[in-house]
Order: sequence, then C-alpha cells, then structure tokens
Amino acid sequence: MAKSKDKKMWFDLDRLLSYNATLNFVIAERGVGKTFGCKKKFLERFIKSGEEFVYIRRYKTELELAYEGFWSQLQDNGCFDDLKLEVKPSRKKITKFLCDGQVCGYGIPLSTANILKSSSFSKVKNIMFDEFLIDNGTYHYLRNEVIQFLEVIETIARLRDVRVVLLGNAISVVNPYFEFFNISLPYNSEYKTYQDGEICVNYVKNEAYREVKKNSRFGKLVANTSYGMYAIDNQFLRDDAAFISKRDPQARVFSTIILNGHKYGVWKNWKTGHVYISKDFEPSNPCVFCFDLADHTEETIYTKARNSTWFGAVIEAYKIGALHFESQQQKKAFIGIIGRCII
Repeated sequence: MAKSKDKKMWFDLDRLLSYNATLNFVIAERGVGKTFGCKKKFLERFIKSGEEFVYIRRYKTELELAYEGFWSQLQDNGCFDDLKLEVKPSRKKITKFLCDGQVCGYGIPLSTANILKSSSFSKVKNIMFDEFLIDNGTYHYLRNEVIQFLEVIETIARLRDVRVVLLGNAISVVNPYFEFFNISLPYNSEYKTYQDGEICVNYVKNEAYREVKKNSRFGKLVANTSYGMYAIDNQFLRDDAAFISKRDPQARVFSTIILNGHKYGVWKNWKTGHVYISKDFEPSNPCVFCFDLADHTEETIYTKARNSTWFGAVIEAYKIGALHFESQQQKKAFIGIIGRCII
C-alpha cells in the first residue's frame, strides 16, 4: 500500500470493529489496504494489551507466499520502524510471528488445521482469514470448509471471546460462508449485522480510493470493463443480473425441489409461462422432488432431473429465457443441473 496523507483513501478497521461482532466479513476492492489495515490493528493490539493474533490462509502454499513481505508491507510504509518484526516458519510446527523477539501471532493453513487441537492459543484474541473468497481456477473451497473454519475458532477460543475478520475481494456472493450463515450484502449501506449482532458484513465503498485509482494509468486501461468494475468499483466479478428477478405475485406454486439440502419453491405464472425459483415454498405441497440420494427422505420423490416431467418445465423455461431466480445462490445451484440436462 503506497504512502498517502489522505487516511480516508485506505481501509480502516476501526468502524467495523465498533460493531463488536464475533465474525466480521470484509468485501473490498483490490488494493484498498484491507490486509494492511488488519495487520496494523492486530499488531497495535499486541503492543498495547499483549493480544496475540492468528493469520489464516486456505492452503499452505498460499500461506508460505504470504510470509514474504508480511512485515515489510507495514515497515516500508513507515509503520513500526522501531520494532524488530520477524517470521519464523516451521514445516512441522505452527509458524510464529515475532515482535522484538516475543511471539505476537501464528500462521495457520486452514487445509491442515486439524493439527491444532492439541495446541494452546490462550493469548490469542484476534483471528484474520485473508482471501477467504476465491475465484475459479487452481484453488477450490475445502470440503465442509465452513465447519473446518469454525473448528479452528473453537480450538483457539476455548470459551473465550475472540474477534474474527475475514477479508475478501468481490469475487461472488455465491460462496460457502454466505450460504452457511444465510447472509447477504448490505447494498444500501456499508454495514449489515446478523444473528443479534454476532455477524457483521462490511461491503466497502471507498470513493476516495476509487477516484484515485480510476485516474491512474491502470484505472484508465480497465475503464468500462468488467474487470474495472470489479477491481475499482467493488462489483462482483463472477455475478451478473441475468435471470435474476423477484417472483411475480401472480405466480402459483408448482412444486418443491430439494437440492444440496436446501428447499426451493418452484412457482409458475400460467398466463405468461414464466417460472420462478424461490426460497419460499408451500409446506403442504405434496410434489417434493430431489435428484440426489443424499436429499432423499420419506417425504420426497426421488427422480432423475433429466427425466422428470416436473423439472422439465424448469428446463423449458430456461431455454426460452422465462426462468427467474431470486438470488445468485439459487441461480448457481440450479444452472449446473440444468446445464447437465440440456447437454
């Protein structure tokens, strides 16, 4: 993060922490200083109160790359010049971050976090999960990742209150964390809380930073492109508005589908032919279908999606552009199975 006298240009963790939530999700444009600000705040807390921190990345390879320049990012920008800051990596044990020879934090890969259960983190107060959202490519979300992450928090906290900050770029609102906690973005503001304030989502809208970046040579290069809207305006890179709309009040219940453990209502406007996938369903509707044995119970009808007459209506609506979803999560859940039926 480059030096600047204008503090408003950079991400500031203080306002988010003022909500006093346990889980704090930060969705911010690239380069605004979210990792920088988090490191700075947690080191300040160690210096002031002795609070240690844990730094998490999903895979060991990511974590090892993050060690390079972990502290120089701060000191190159005039922070903590009078301190000796070190990283002590360990292949077999947990990596330690040192401040003037004292342990101030730990580096942990989430993929192998099961080794932590016998470890003690009695002084850890703050946890940072960097790059918790990932794009399509080499890396993937772990199997049952959210459960693994919660296990890490439980192992570290041991009934103590801890503060957890998850940092991510605007890749997609369709991710295991938003789905698990049933949370969404605060589109009309920068902050939104859930579960009686235990979760806070910060959708960063830093206009000062955006203006400077737009006027940079790179900003001009990507102006009016999807990447520019992602990297500068914090719009989600992999999400689009196609097939996303609210359910027509004139639509009537058609069926219920259970997919990956979630119930979805299928509604149809018989006059227009438009079909809507909704989180709302009719509990008394006997037409409850599933396509996976893991979702099958005494109350469902198990069928193959490709051969189902009921699901055929959904497929046909999609083919003619008459299928609608209420959210990106629903769209992603269904598009995959629709695609397999069409091919």
